[in-house]
Amino acid sequence: MTDNDAQRELEQRALRNVRGLVDRIEDTDQLEARKQRRLVIWLLVGAAVLAVAFAVAISLKPRAPQIVIDPGKLPPATGGPQQPR
Repeated sequence: MTDNDAQRELEQRALRNVRGLVDRIEDTDQLEARKQRRLVIWLLVGAAVLAVAFAVAISLKPRAPQIVIDPGKLPPATGGPQQPR
């Protein structure tokens, strides 16, 4: 084996190592992208569930009876500032 052959073998091994590293980085990037998509989907689903629960809670809340003020039953209004007694 000559020096050129040994050098070529080392270069090829180095290139294979670099290619393996690039492949691992790409795989990791794809995995992270999937994790982020799942996280966003779960957050959106959680927000939708909370919105529905909030809407249901509001719709099921008993309403306070309406208070109707009949002006005919009010005491007569006195005008001006009142004098202290």
